[in-house]
Amino acid sequence: MFSHRVAMLLADELSTVGRYLPVFSEGSDPDAEPDYLLFLAEKVIDCVDRRRSSKPKRGTGQMKTTIFLPEAVPAALPAFRVPEFPGAVQWNEWAVERLREILGTDLEAHLIFQELRRRRLQHAS
Repeated sequence: MFSHRVAMLLADELSTVGRYLPVFSEGSDPDAEPDYLLFLAEKVIDCVDRRRSSKPKRGTGQMKTTIFLPEAVPAALPAFRVPEFPGAVQWNEWAVERLREILGTDLEAHLIFQELRRRRLQHAS
């Protein structure tokens, strides 16, 4: 969920993979500009290594350990969801860096593409 200002800064980058839904604070005027915008990532990409990842929790789909297939991760997309855990948005590293430029230390992010990062570093050396 983003403030209106942050959502507009990211609008061009995120428009290809999802849309914003208005969120109003309780008691606010529904005809006014929304207080916040919820980003709904609509691209669902099948890129999880099911054999090496932990089994998704029943109900939520959350996985304790998620291993991605590096060749299947959509590196050009800023964000996407996976079929196993549709309630979570996966953000690519470059999109997280863009969010950090805007939000600074207000953003908490955890890199889960360790294998992908290792492969990229090996190719660079």
